[in-house]
Amino acid sequence: MIKKDKYKIYFVFMTIYIIFAFYNFQNESKWLLDNILAMFLLTVMLFVNNWLKVGRMEFLLFNIAFLLHNLGTFGFYNYTWSIFAYDNLVHFIGSFVVACIAFNFIERKLHIKETERIKKTLLDEHKVIFIFLIMASVAMLGVFVEIIEFFGFLYLGSGEGLFFIGQGDSGNINDLAGQYTDTMTDILVNTLGSVFGVLFFYMFKCSKRRWWRY
Repeated sequence: MIKKDKYKIYFVFMTIYIIFAFYNFQNESKWLLDNILAMFLLTVMLFVNNWLKVGRMEFLLFNIAFLLHNLGTFGFYNYTWSIFAYDNLVHFIGSFVVACIAFNFIERKLHIKETERIKKTLLDEHKVIFIFLIMASVAMLGVFVEIIEFFGFLYLGSGEGLFFIGQGDSGNINDLAGQYTDTMTDILVNTLGSVFGVLFFYMFKCSKRRWWRY
């Protein structure tokens, strides 16, 4: 990624998160914690994007995914469309983006030198294994997010954002069936997002060219 593009994206989204943080601070909203988390992860990604081989598009999608979550500041998690909720959209897009970043990392970081004697690539031989492992790693990250929400359920109580029980959850800390349903729905949507992300990356970026060789 061109350094200039990287910093443009960084400052645009950092400005948005700072505005959100100021708004939530003024309104004493617990979404402030999510804004701070987004700013922290954005800064971390700024410094590790070269190592992760994150391109301009992946960096932009990474921030869009976090922005969608932070729009909960304005009550977006209360929106539903039939059986589909805004929370489902955030989980799906987040997993989709992480799957693309993970696949991109595998593709560009773990390459093996080509030789003239070998015709089949590593992906040709182990396509299913690669795809499954990336899907599994993204789904595991989704489970980690659910564990964070579980600790919020146990120790923090009701409130807004990732760390508390509120928007995007069942909304009632005493509704154990609702909490269980919400957790399992999130895990299922995360899994779907990882599947579609991996298949999208493979079909549109990997399947048309040769990969690593033995």
